[in-house]
Amino acid sequence: MNGLVKIAVSSLFAFGLAQATVNFPFPQMSDYGGNATLLSDKAKASEDLKKQFQYWMKDMYNESGDVAGVRSNPGSDEYFSEGVGYGMLLMVYFSDNTTSYQSQFDKIWNFYKKMMNENNLMVWKVTNLANKQDQGAALDGDIDAAAALIMAYYQFGDEKYKTDAKALIQAMKKSEFESNGLHLPGDKWGDAGANTKNPGYFDPAYMPLFALVDEENAEFWSQTAYDANMKLYETSSGEVSTGLVDDWTDKDGKSRDDEYGYDASRAPWRNAKAVCWHGDQRALAIDKKMAEYVSTVSAADMKGPVKRSSGSLGGDHNSTFVTSLMTALISDAKYQSKLDEYWAEAVALGDENYFNQSLKLLNGLLVSGNMPNLANPPSAPQSSSAGPESSPSESSSSVAPGPASSSSAPVQTESSSSMDVGPASSSSAANAIAAPALLPAESFSVHGRVLQLNLHADSRVAITSVTGVVVKSFRAGANSTSISLADLPSGTYLVRVQSAGAVRIRTFSIK
Repeated sequence: MNGLVKIAVSSLFAFGLAQATVNFPFPQMSDYGGNATLLSDKAKASEDLKKQFQYWMKDMYNESGDVAGVRSNPGSDEYFSEGVGYGMLLMVYFSDNTTSYQSQFDKIWNFYKKMMNENNLMVWKVTNLANKQDQGAALDGDIDAAAALIMAYYQFGDEKYKTDAKALIQAMKKSEFESNGLHLPGDKWGDAGANTKNPGYFDPAYMPLFALVDEENAEFWSQTAYDANMKLYETSSGEVSTGLVDDWTDKDGKSRDDEYGYDASRAPWRNAKAVCWHGDQRALAIDKKMAEYVSTVSAADMKGPVKRSSGSLGGDHNSTFVTSLMTALISDAKYQSKLDEYWAEAVALGDENYFNQSLKLLNGLLVSGNMPNLANPPSAPQSSSAGPESSPSESSSSVAPGPASSSSAPVQTESSSSMDVGPASSSSAANAIAAPALLPAESFSVHGRVLQLNLHADSRVAITSVTGVVVKSFRAGANSTSISLADLPSGTYLVRVQSAGAVRIRTFSIK
């Protein structure tokens, strides 16, 4: 292919991405690279989630001008920073090619910024959308907001989100983490905070992402903070046969109250997310232990708060306890039917209050494959939101493989024809993926309507149209692989091969 054609293809690819509403439209229905057991019927779960999200939007989301908050309950004018974090994540993951929630995301983020205290962190509680109170921040809201900004960068393709994410991550490091990596529940806890921890405020899945964005502190996030706080999780879980994490611990992870309650209810989701996104073995071990206990309780009977040492149940049967403990069941295929049972029970619970409904949505997104790590997404989504450009192929998806920022189109037009389909990653950060390079000629050939790949390692392979639509995606082993192109219309395509932290791309044509 001559240089002129390469540039034309690159330009067309960039144009296609720039015209996409979002880069990773709901529903993704990913398999997370096989790292977890997910719901049997992800398509039905996605439908149920969309309905529940529509209720959440109607009753919980409240905007005024350029700001928006997540109500603490329908009709309330009270807002928590945790709701801001949840809301930002939900706007990213429920956006599709029919409705992008980028505007709502921006308004919630504006609210966060408007309510920042002197440490550049949002105060934890606000009584209306206009007036800021002199209060401290809470890490659980801040940590989700920072992760949501990173995901927004990949979903909506605007560099401003990564810039804002870095500033927030560094503000958290300065005011909400000790030098030894242990978290503080907030920025104004003083000496009490140094010996009072809430493991459920910390998220191991986010640490590689923070390292990716905050490069100068990459080691702190990927090693120091990760290890220190995982030890809290492990100690708390290891104290009891149920494996349940405590609401509050001391700095060594020792129990404060022997209760798995509303504070701890984020812990299973956070650990399960680390399993799904990164194959985190320490998080997996915690989930496996919790799952042994959860599997002995029917979904209809699950009530909290739960006494960790005895496993005795409380009196609250709601989606907080049903779906949070459900996520532990992703840890082993033997819990497939129990996982499906728990999700069915959550759906049957219907519309609930702010906290229960938010947890249902977040946990449901994860176990249905609809909460992938957009910084390093599995290249084999299971279905599509069936946008207007979708291929009729069963394996098609209208997923664009990288941000769609027209101001910084992620395309290289040099004579090598390498194309960057996502933001360049830091080579020093955990799980970073380098900018794509050209797939070697000896590894790639097209014979009529058959694509031949000679791969040297297990790889994720995606074939995309020049507009960014994934028309085929699959895993391939370290061998020679033949892919039939008989079902694809004539035109120009790209093959994207990801393995061992590297991405390589080539263009080809079908006549």
